[in-house]
Amino acid sequence: MRNLIKLISLYNYSITFYLLLLISSYFLITENFVLKTKYFNSSNYIAGSVFSAQSRVSEYFLLKKKNTLLEAENKKLKESLTNIRSINNFIENKQYNFIDAEIINNSVRKKNNYITINKGTKHGIKKGMGVISNLGIVGKVKYVSDNFATIISLLNNSYFVSSLVKNSNTLSSVNWNGNDPKILNLLYVPKHIDIQKGDSVITSSFDTIFPKGILIGEIVSINKDTNSNFYDIDIMSSQNFYNLSMVYVVDNILYQEKKALESDTDEK
Repeated sequence: MRNLIKLISLYNYSITFYLLLLISSYFLITENFVLKTKYFNSSNYIAGSVFSAQSRVSEYFLLKKKNTLLEAENKKLKESLTNIRSINNFIENKQYNFIDAEIINNSVRKKNNYITINKGTKHGIKKGMGVISNLGIVGKVKYVSDNFATIISLLNNSYFVSSLVKNSNTLSSVNWNGNDPKILNLLYVPKHIDIQKGDSVITSSFDTIFPKGILIGEIVSINKDTNSNFYDIDIMSSQNFYNLSMVYVVDNILYQEKKALESDTDEK
């Protein structure tokens, strides 16, 4: 404390001078409009420059994240366009009709989930018809009334869908294990088949209710260390069931003809 007082007394004239200079500058700037404008413009320029530099640095570090998000959005858009083109092709071939419907009830957190739509027998809906969206498959019609229908959701662990691994054309089956609504299980793919992460999984049309080539998902995990002849495979569902709102019910015009022929064949 004594040293501080000694220091102040030693430089008291200089300290007083600079203090008075600061006070006079303050009053000069605040009382003079031109100087005040220049001061604040300079302050704004400096602050703006600092914030601009900070923003550029932040943008640089967030660039990778933004690119990842853009890639995901582009991928979803491509998947959507692929399914829309598939639907249009099937309409042109006149084997399938598609009845649009709105989701009025949907569950995702149960082991066996169901969906309700606002179309029924009056609109051509029948039990057993497949249901898809512009992103992928949704499920199969279970019960129908005049104006409504309930659908077995793909998120139902008792429901299996005939599928193909697109790159190798390997017949398989898709089922949900009741855990993560985004992850499905790909079953019955033999270990001698060459498959990779990122391979697409599509409908096979073997069950007759879905056209061949409708996207189901993409392989995200392959476990070869299993005590069976098949891989343990997880796929990421192309359909987000949390924001599902519109669907298309698939009417296979040739369904009865195919079933009748197969029934006659089985009897012989």
